[in-house]
Amino acid sequence: MRTATFLTVALLSFAASCKSDKNAAPATPFEAGDAKLLSVASPTKDEDPSVLLARDGTIYVAWFSDRGGNPDIYITSTKNGHDWTTPVRVTTNAGGDFDPTLVQDDAGKFHLTWFRWSALFVGHIMYNTSDDGLTWNSANEIEATKAPNVDDWVPSLTVTSDGTVLIYFVSKVRNTTTPQNDIYLAVKRPGVADFDAVVGASGINVPTAHDHLPVIARTGSTYTLVWVRTDLTQEIPWQNPKSDLYYATSTDGRTWSTPAKFTTDQGNVVNLYPALYVTQDNTWRVLWLSTRSGSVQPFEAPIASLAQYPSGVVASASLPSGYSHHIARTPVTGTYIGVWVQGPEGSQDIYYRIFQR
Repeated sequence: MRTATFLTVALLSFAASCKSDKNAAPATPFEAGDAKLLSVASPTKDEDPSVLLARDGTIYVAWFSDRGGNPDIYITSTKNGHDWTTPVRVTTNAGGDFDPTLVQDDAGKFHLTWFRWSALFVGHIMYNTSDDGLTWNSANEIEATKAPNVDDWVPSLTVTSDGTVLIYFVSKVRNTTTPQNDIYLAVKRPGVADFDAVVGASGINVPTAHDHLPVIARTGSTYTLVWVRTDLTQEIPWQNPKSDLYYATSTDGRTWSTPAKFTTDQGNVVNLYPALYVTQDNTWRVLWLSTRSGSVQPFEAPIASLAQYPSGVVASASLPSGYSHHIARTPVTGTYIGVWVQGPEGSQDIYYRIFQR
């Protein structure tokens, strides 16, 4: 009797609980909150996030992960900032695939670039497209660069209004005259199946410094390129005790204004991992990681104020230190998403945070 009574009470309580959950109000779309883990169930390395607000209001995040036993590109998406699709494994090549950049063109097509290395400092820039951002056919992958035995890496992509694809990337091996990293350009013209021959970035590189980590974006009616410049003592920018950020503008994405250094900090200040994003009032900003205040912090500034540095520079209080920070608008007014890398070497993770301004 006691067992039957207990069972009846338990069932009634469970039914009431289910009814309560069913009738509960849904979570607020893109509700601001604390940092959350995005690369769940991945005990190995996850790095190089790229975040995109698509034309239909969906947020996409692409990154590289070792979770499948090989470095590959993964993409997930959310329509509300709470529920994320199961990460899609975009690449399955035996080589290592790293550092994706995901953009959407004016017609709605998604474009993805990344670098694939078959060995350390040996590889090419890759490119693919998708109609929905989550369905990628590896048979359609294109080698945007093809020269043998090169070290092409860290690409950044934009698409012009006429559909021309511009990919800026870095190589040291391609420069056979002087031993420094330079920035190069691969172009795919509309209606053409393959990329043109690689050329050096016009007016960007100098023979007395490493130029590295480029990022390009269509910033309104013009294009902006931001990158890291260091002296020749260290090949890898994040190993140099001092690094500065430069920028240039262009009307076509190919011919650039005279490069200008905008980080004028004295001493061994590190400025790394630049990113470009647009605010909800269509103001373009640069986001980067810096030791300018002593500790490692993300900072940002409007592109329009870079010539008056440090005027307009603010610490990005919405994001923690970490590295490889990126920000994108969400469909909700005044609300943004930030993504970044955090964690010990070998087991880094991708985190995200929805925040308001």
